Amino acid sequence: MTSLDARIANLFPSIILNLQESIRIPSIQGDPTLDAPFGIQVKEALNHALKTASSLGFKTYDLDGYVGWAEYGESENMIVVLGHLDVVPSGEGWTRPPFGGEIHGNKMFGRGVMDDKGPIIGALWALYAIKELSFPVKRRIRILFGTNEESGMKDMHYYLEHGGEIPIMGFTPDGEFPIVAYEKGQLHVRIKVPFIQPNNSKALLLGICGGTVPNVVPSEAEAQIRFFDLSEKQKILNAFKKVAREKGIKVAVNAESEIATIKVSGVAAHGSTPELGVNAIANLLYLLGYSIDEDWGESLRGLSGYFYGDVNGVNLGIFLEDELSGKLTCNLGQINFEDGCLSLILDIRFPVSFKFEDVILSLESLSQKEGFSLNILRKKAPLNMPKDSILIKKLQKVYEEKTGQEAKLLSMGGGTYAKALPNIVAFGPKFPESPDVAHQADEFIDLEEYLKILQIMGAAMVELAN
Repeated sequence: MTSLDARIANLFPSIILNLQESIRIPSIQGDPTLDAPFGIQVKEALNHALKTASSLGFKTYDLDGYVGWAEYGESENMIVVLGHLDVVPSGEGWTRPPFGGEIHGNKMFGRGVMDDKGPIIGALWALYAIKELSFPVKRRIRILFGTNEESGMKDMHYYLEHGGEIPIMGFTPDGEFPIVAYEKGQLHVRIKVPFIQPNNSKALLLGICGGTVPNVVPSEAEAQIRFFDLSEKQKILNAFKKVAREKGIKVAVNAESEIATIKVSGVAAHGSTPELGVNAIANLLYLLGYSIDEDWGESLRGLSGYFYGDVNGVNLGIFLEDELSGKLTCNLGQINFEDGCLSLILDIRFPVSFKFEDVILSLESLSQKEGFSLNILRKKAPLNMPKDSILIKKLQKVYEEKTGQEAKLLSMGGGTYAKALPNIVAFGPKFPESPDVAHQADEFIDLEEYLKILQIMGAAMVELAN
């Protein structure tokens, strides 16, 4: 494998330039067109990857703009490296251009550089190194480029529905090292809360919004309030300041007219690790609930009690925990005010030993009790890969040989493509000692680590293919 490591290192400057090209494509899901089911920018990112693969001498295929792939080898059986080219919105708080691919020091910055363009573009180049060195492989190696991982994995549903080949085994470089053998189940649910404001209120909630997608801890949330009494306005504004100061809530208020705009800032994080962020929506609900002396303010206070300071669903009555994958997490990802209701979307990740019903039944019970309506938007079953499987053993061998560290089996709350195709686990790209920057402002990849990631993936492809 020394020759493979050296060849990947020689190719590294070209890899960096190619990745920068991809990062500069803002491949956030957009409106579908005839040949771009997830929007023009996502299709452009797919076209870029396939054009790169073709220029490197690979056979390529584009499945109606949903997925594409490049292959090496001629065998009947196939192993796969599966990653995605779509990204979540950039969000607020960046100090570098989110779609610049700029390099500062030894880091490249940009949305998708770690999740997941960097790893999957790099896997393609690692496969090119394997091809250049004419490594013998007993199984075909397919680099599979997904385009809808962040917004429902409809790309993989389409792949399977249209006869996409099932791999013997494979990995997705969209998690952590050493090996993610356990992935929590996932639910996206919408809760609608009837919101009544009496006609004689001194202040009315005109609107409230926050969050971009359910699987990101919202870093911004905003509300608009109309005041009918100037003395009440000043009283509430003073209460805002007092509550914000006591609870450390970052708030900006624009109240030059009878309509005040209240903006709360938080800290973005991946929805599977809400404890690493600061939820702007939960903070806004708390701030309003404990500042507004109206019946509807009391309603917000009660609603905030389900989410403020609680990322494990304890107050919702859905808390679960197991030894393999830990605690359930619950992220209040989005909120809107529409049709006389507050609409909240939750991203819930539950431990691998449990089922959907263990969460849904508890939420249904709460909804009936409180008069909420409940709608299930998305479901993903947990992943529990046996520790003695051939796939696990092969990946453990590679990781331990390349790093000298024990290849422990991990669990994660984030849902990866390992749930979309059988015989797949998440393998990399984040090393145990590295920060988790996925879905965050100033997402970056350390270039020294990036080279090491590609060398590990190259060795893993050779191991799985033989």
